[in-house]
Amino acid sequence: MTALSVQELFEKAGLKPRPGQAEVARLIASALSEGDVLLVAPTGWGKTLAVLAALKASRRLPALWLTRALEVGRRVVADASRLGLRAFVAAGRERLCPYARSVEDASEFCRAFRAQCPHFLSLVREGVGDIWAESWEELPKLLPGVCHYYAQDAIISRADVVVQNYHRRVSGYYSAAVVDEVHNLLAPRVRKLSAARLELALDELRTSEPELAGEAEEVLEKPSAEAALQLLDSVLPLYREKLKASRSHLAPLVQYLRAVADGGVPYREAGTVEVYMPPWRPRVEPRVYVSATIPEGLERLFGAQVVRVPQQPRKALVVTDLTSKYGSETIWGYVKLLATLRRRFARVLAFATERVARQIIAGVDFYEERLPAEWRGVALYTVYGRFSEGVDLSADAVVLLGAPFLPPEVEARYERYYNRLGISGEAARWVPMVTTTLQCVGRATRKPEDSPLIVLADYRFRRFDFSPTLVLEEVDLRNLEKIEGGGTNAKP
Repeated sequence: MTALSVQELFEKAGLKPRPGQAEVARLIASALSEGDVLLVAPTGWGKTLAVLAALKASRRLPALWLTRALEVGRRVVADASRLGLRAFVAAGRERLCPYARSVEDASEFCRAFRAQCPHFLSLVREGVGDIWAESWEELPKLLPGVCHYYAQDAIISRADVVVQNYHRRVSGYYSAAVVDEVHNLLAPRVRKLSAARLELALDELRTSEPELAGEAEEVLEKPSAEAALQLLDSVLPLYREKLKASRSHLAPLVQYLRAVADGGVPYREAGTVEVYMPPWRPRVEPRVYVSATIPEGLERLFGAQVVRVPQQPRKALVVTDLTSKYGSETIWGYVKLLATLRRRFARVLAFATERVARQIIAGVDFYEERLPAEWRGVALYTVYGRFSEGVDLSADAVVLLGAPFLPPEVEARYERYYNRLGISGEAARWVPMVTTTLQCVGRATRKPEDSPLIVLADYRFRRFDFSPTLVLEEVDLRNLEKIEGGGTNAKP
């Protein structure tokens, strides 16, 4: 496919591409004939339209568009329509199943009892006709009384582009996959389970199946993928039986066993069991990896041809006399840092590990919660929590209270995972820390006009080159108040 054909595509759609957009689309279209592509371009540059143009020009349709947040789907649908393509945003059972609020585990309930579900049986009898929708949100009105989750499959079969969550079931055949905000796949995905709820699950097993309870305790104490899978086969029939009759306490145990069986690494943190899932990539090929924040040092992880659009790096301050390193934590320093930022900025967004967050929570205004539209104060989130990615959190200053390295118990396993991707030695330790840092900073820098003060409060940050996304400047806590910068609500 030539540059002219890409240009013609824009012209026929009545679109005037931004400078460089048609050339990037041409490069991607050409590279897809040889394998995967990594596109790195600034936020707001127009990556979505360029990738869609490349897919259409190279005839790589239908395409699967994977994202962590379905809200991205609206932009994909709009840009696809501009190019004469039909895009559909597909959701999971938790959004579409009418039983999602009344049963403990809608996904498992569906797997076990789909053949008896009146909504699914109604779908089988009536079908969906020739309707078209751009999003799962339209289905309840278009198709009342049927299973909307599986009704999506028919619409998916008619789409040029299907947008869905990274880990949703893949339905249909695709000529290419797009992985949006691909840095998410490098950062650890953590499943958090309550230790108290796991104990309730064990109590339920002790009552009905004492032998299985003993095996479950063993897997919790000495986890292994093989043992977890074997126990899961024994627990699932019991779980499904209880799920049909009433609510069951076994759900967190089943989730734990699934995660460990899939290669997850458990780690206990206070009253929580965190399971760190291994890096993942889609099976559909070729793949277009898309991001605004992949440093040049991590490009080789993808094994792809790189198309990089020049960008102006943001400045980040590294506070060199603070650290969250285990045994050397400067907790009082973090308290003073937040107080300093609070004096200077109306909205301070902070991220920390749970270990650090628990020790400074008394000094914040919001913790792990959605923010009101006109929020003010200090908002604190955990680095692997549900708000660390996929949510826009506008702020005047964003600060990482410590370098988010993995726990030592998890780090060794993750090094092996990254070794398989071609990253070895010391570099393997840095991959999850760097990607997690950029995820957190990205919450407050979603738009080109966003200009918060970026503070990386740990001397260990200075050891890695974040260019061209971030350029680092070293300061100490005493001199931080003298630094200029920050959003529009910086206090005089």
